Amino acid sequence: MDSITRYFHLVEEKPQLFAPSEHVPLCLDEGTLRAFSASTGKPVGVVYDNSPYYLVVADLCIKPDGQLYTYARVIYPHTESNGVVVIPRMGDRFGLLSIFRHPPRCESGGEFPRGYAEDLTPAENAAKELREEIGAQVDPSQLVYLGDLQTDTGLSAGRVQVYLAPITQAAVPEDNGEGIHGLQWVTQDELMERVANGTISDGLTLSAFLQYLSHTGMGQHAPR
Repeated sequence: MDSITRYFHLVEEKPQLFAPSEHVPLCLDEGTLRAFSASTGKPVGVVYDNSPYYLVVADLCIKPDGQLYTYARVIYPHTESNGVVVIPRMGDRFGLLSIFRHPPRCESGGEFPRGYAEDLTPAENAAKELREEIGAQVDPSQLVYLGDLQTDTGLSAGRVQVYLAPITQAAVPEDNGEGIHGLQWVTQDELMERVANGTISDGLTLSAFLQYLSHTGMGQHAPR
């Protein structure tokens, strides 16, 4: 199945992601897509399949003057939830992973555990990520849901659920295979200082921490 044929299968599978708009209209004529790709040499359709995690799609969009252009985006197999981020809290301290990230090829300044969606409920997925990344055993019913995030609406339609997790013990498994090599426990003031000085720059961690603060009256009352 070529990229454009796969694209139209995706249109049928997830029509809400190809909804009409007067502001950014899509060209959904197969002949036009194939002619554009052939004449410009630009790939159109499903240009990269990294299942079961995500697809990279190059849509053909229409400018107000009628000119065609491509706009790439990421589409996840789970439309309502493409992952979770979990804030581990032990007493008055928050757990931050020490982790080397491949995309920027550098050490992260500290991140909350997270992971892609799987065939689990978001809470079950959050508990699984805690077990795999920090060795914490948490019942999904103990997790506190804080809200949803859309991490980059210019890149994808993905939604991530945020949870607060009460932790009593944790230890990073040596064979995690994800670049995780440590776990730091910091107070809220220390965490905020790291945000302020730019040590923590991971978008999901920053957004999840803001969700937490918004639920606690900027940290005055912790949710139970």
